[in-house]
Amino acid sequence: MKKYIFVIVVLICFNVKSQNNYTGYHSDAFLLQSGSNSSAIPEANFVIGFPGLSNGSFGLEWPLSLNEVLVKGVDDSLRASLPFINSNLESQNTLLFGAHNQLFHLGFKVGAEKKVFAYVGSEIVADVGFQFSDDLIDYLSNGNAKFLNQQVNLRDEKFETSVYHSLYLGTAVDVNEKLNVGLRIKLLTGLANVHTDHMDIGMYTDSNSTPIYATTLSADLLIQTSGRGAMDDTLEFDPLLNSGFAFDLGASYQYNEKLGFSFALNDLGSITWDEQNNEYYTTEGEVSYVFEGLTQSSAGAENLQEQMEEIVDSLTTTMQPTTKTGTYTTQLSPNLYLGANYKLTDKHQFSFLFHNTKKLDRAYNALSLGYQFNLAKSLQLLASYQNVRGMNNLGAGFVWSPGPVQMHMILDNTLSADVFDAKNFYLQFGISLRYGHNKQMASKED
Repeated sequence: MKKYIFVIVVLICFNVKSQNNYTGYHSDAFLLQSGSNSSAIPEANFVIGFPGLSNGSFGLEWPLSLNEVLVKGVDDSLRASLPFINSNLESQNTLLFGAHNQLFHLGFKVGAEKKVFAYVGSEIVADVGFQFSDDLIDYLSNGNAKFLNQQVNLRDEKFETSVYHSLYLGTAVDVNEKLNVGLRIKLLTGLANVHTDHMDIGMYTDSNSTPIYATTLSADLLIQTSGRGAMDDTLEFDPLLNSGFAFDLGASYQYNEKLGFSFALNDLGSITWDEQNNEYYTTEGEVSYVFEGLTQSSAGAENLQEQMEEIVDSLTTTMQPTTKTGTYTTQLSPNLYLGANYKLTDKHQFSFLFHNTKKLDRAYNALSLGYQFNLAKSLQLLASYQNVRGMNNLGAGFVWSPGPVQMHMILDNTLSADVFDAKNFYLQFGISLRYGHNKQMASKED
């Protein structure tokens, strides 16, 4: 039963936030504002997130479009081509996936003047990244003939996965007519993790060796995992032992009636994965194996199958990692937001957003220019132009606020009219309920 519960939790998470909130950052959707900037304060006195649907999103990025993977054959059929793929790859390539599902959210204003907004909530977060080099694809597609007497080192390959639950407590304070500040504290529980501490793989083919073309394979790796025992019952798994702590900081400053600025620094923290839930896979230093090929005489008396079995057995004995356990700690991927917005009229607003984060030990930057159009009192239309890690994109969405209900939906890959050119996909959605209205806050925002 334990492993089925674990699978259900992970599926819930993966079917629904990446840290991309470019189009919705300056929108009227309060849960989108608050999710990225802890200083956000709603007009309403009470905000209740619809359980399981209040704020969810799904994001995926991949290094190549289908037009950079598939080639057309003589019969007009499409097929994947490794040489073509390799010609379009960069030296380092990443595939990123993020998902977030807010399980519940409850917030309310306190104090006689309602200048403090306090809230509590719960969410499940998934963050997955895979990095690989063009040398790996080149070696797989061309074999070792291209690399005779050259040392091939694969050190950029990494796989990182982290799935965790976050119970958060936050407060946003209306300091004065111009300044809001916010703090959010997160108590984390790790559900699953794969962490590549290091993975160094080398290949060297010697054309002058005896026998000729002997290939030396070397490996030095340490991969740490947590949560695998929940899937196959090989380990006693207690997610409460995987604990962590993080916090978010935010501030918003209204320079004048039209111009405002904001700052947010999120996900500063870590998770410690307990030894009881973990397995390590390590070579315990560098190991090597020399492959000298197969022997085949003109008489053909040798048994090639037996030779292959011996090679596989020797390779497995030499290169197979040993399994250990131990406690380790991983850091969350921090997110920095710098925003500015200009209110042209009551209906038209323009915005700017800079986002910086870190994935797989690499810094990623994004710039977004946004437009918010208040079509009606209860309906806001959103649009944005984005440059995300060098990829241009357009986003569009809406915020609908009929009565106490507020709904939002955003799609951030509308520039790719042809699915064969797409390299990313982002979807955000949510439903919340709002009660009460603070006239002082409304007059401040007007």
